[in-house]
Amino acid sequence: MKHLESTITTRVVPAVFAVVFFLGLPANGIALWVLLFKTKKMPSTMLLINLAAADLLFLLALPFKITYHFMENNWIFGETLCRIVTAVFYGNMYGSVLFLMAISIDRYIGLVHPFSAKGLRDWRYSTYASIGLWLVAIAAVSPFTFVPQTKDFNYPDRTTCHDIWASCTDYNWYTLYFLGLVIIGFSVPSVVILFCYVLILVTLAKKKESYRRVIGLISSVLIIFILCFTPSNILLVLHYLETEWDCHNQLYFWYVVALSLTSLNSCIDPFIYCYASNDFWTTVKDTLCISREGNSVSSEGTKRSKLMLSSDKEMLRSGA
Repeated sequence: MKHLESTITTRVVPAVFAVVFFLGLPANGIALWVLLFKTKKMPSTMLLINLAAADLLFLLALPFKITYHFMENNWIFGETLCRIVTAVFYGNMYGSVLFLMAISIDRYIGLVHPFSAKGLRDWRYSTYASIGLWLVAIAAVSPFTFVPQTKDFNYPDRTTCHDIWASCTDYNWYTLYFLGLVIIGFSVPSVVILFCYVLILVTLAKKKESYRRVIGLISSVLIIFILCFTPSNILLVLHYLETEWDCHNQLYFWYVVALSLTSLNSCIDPFIYCYASNDFWTTVKDTLCISREGNSVSSEGTKRSKLMLSSDKEMLRSGA
């Protein structure tokens, strides 16, 4: 009752989701369009395209979540759609983390081992990696599509979606499942991301040139990743390890709140991975016919040749 009727879950959480949706949808949509049609096809571009796609799919699930929470946690869309939305919500949230990991590996190879591992930064390898990561994300959340997710109540008169187990039995495997989901979708990627970016920072710090802007952007990436994803995943683990039901339910309440913080990452990603590039931002403005006064519009060929978003040159020059 406290969870279902709380002002936090019925007003604050959906309000945050709404802000994320209205900011993230155009930001990711424009970024994806530019990456697909206005950007030179580098290996790293493939990873950025998939990150934007994962964030967009995550955002498309938010209107259903927003409606659900604003209606005091009452699901009106049926069991099937509840399963699909839940799978899309978690699948693309953890899918984004997996692609953030892949991008960190790509940048690590490009900056720390630019010559010895140059062959690894290939369009084919990026394509194979993207397909593999999507398969992992889909497989990881597939249980949501065949496990009942809705539960009907007479008092209060409502139907919940995912928040309350549809049955009190035969769900012991949920604990192992969610612990595995956290390990695959957060813990392992977190270790890889931290390893790659810390070594990149150490490498740049040793160089004579000043890479203050790049170091600042990489530090921002790490801070935003930790702030957005760590609270919800820690609370999820504690929630399923807790045996006292009162504490169990209270932890889930705060987990739902933390998920709204996690969702912020989907509208932040395009700004720190795409719009931070001067060439990318110029292409966006030219595409939308919003050029700065006095700046001539570059030809299509020139723009395509300049947009190497995550290559070594672009990373070092603009920090994208």
